[in-house]
Amino acid sequence: MDREQHFELLRKSAAEVKQLQDHLQEIRDKEAALQADRVATLEKLKTARSTRFQRITAAIGDNVPKAPIARELGMDRTNLYKLLDGKDEAADG
Repeated sequence: MDREQHFELLRKSAAEVKQLQDHLQEIRDKEAALQADRVATLEKLKTARSTRFQRITAAIGDNVPKAPIARELGMDRTNLYKLLDGKDEAADG
């Protein structure tokens, strides 16, 4: 193998490595965007759960029975009671 053939193989190897590195960087960029979306969605979920809890307690304050509230939310009554007792902030049906 002459010098030029070695250089050609080296260029091919370098191109392959560069392509793979670029692909990995694209994956990292997508992961970062997904992580940012995850954090934003978790914050929205926290807000939605807080709003739901406020609405539950308002309904209970207006003498709406807990069983129909739980049914309307699609959650087990036990989970509703846990939520109201503060034992399970993430109680979902």
